[in-house]
Amino acid sequence: MVQECGVGLVEVREREERRLAFRAPPLIRSGPLDADDLTETLRLTGADEAVLVAGVHASNGPGWKLLHLASSDAVLAAQPASRADPGTDVALLGPCAPGGTAQFEVRAFFADASGRMVEDPVTGSLNAAVAQYLFAQNLASGSYVAAQGRMTGANGLVHCSQEADGEVWIAGRVETVSRDGALFS
Repeated sequence: MVQECGVGLVEVREREERRLAFRAPPLIRSGPLDADDLTETLRLTGADEAVLVAGVHASNGPGWKLLHLASSDAVLAAQPASRADPGTDVALLGPCAPGGTAQFEVRAFFADASGRMVEDPVTGSLNAAVAQYLFAQNLASGSYVAAQGRMTGANGLVHCSQEADGEVWIAGRVETVSRDGALFS
């Protein structure tokens, strides 16, 4: 299957355990954030600079500015700003303690059209960019699971893998929780 979205045509296929996966689109921009972008991203995410590992561009359509923090606890402790310029996309990443289901914790924040900062429960484009960053930096190999949405109650698990040819695939299970305004449990 092929899905047409803002970044172009994206291949989608069924993976193991009845998960749908998409091939990560190439990064449009990567590399370190400059000092001004880093300062602003720290402010917007509410992350503690003392636990900052790296600040990078991770743009694959959305212009993600990603802060890599020392731990999942640091990611979960961040208190994002309430407002930002519309169209702002910022995110946090940190490794989880060994032995759990997930190896990394991810949080994504974007500013809506009115400038209100919103936390996205699970974000495919961000996880695709994060996976490319982690694999390129040799911080992950083969496959891993990212947790996202704990602060929104979503508790999402995103399965990220890199094939022998270098292609990165992002997979997960989807549940319908609302249709036409009606909530399902």
